[in-house]
Amino acid sequence: MDTFDEMNRAWQEWMVPGHTPARATVHSPRLAGPQYGVEIKVIAAQA
Repeated sequence: MDTFDEMNRAWQEWMVPGHTPARATVHSPRLAGPQYGVEIKVIAAQA
């Protein structure tokens, strides 16, 4: 959560307005290891 504002700025620069997928930000005190700063989960579908 210390980098929440930075994450939002990067997200806004990366996304195309009007085509933003749903997202969630969750603070987890335990990731896979101390060297990791984020955990990303992706669900993709093709119509």
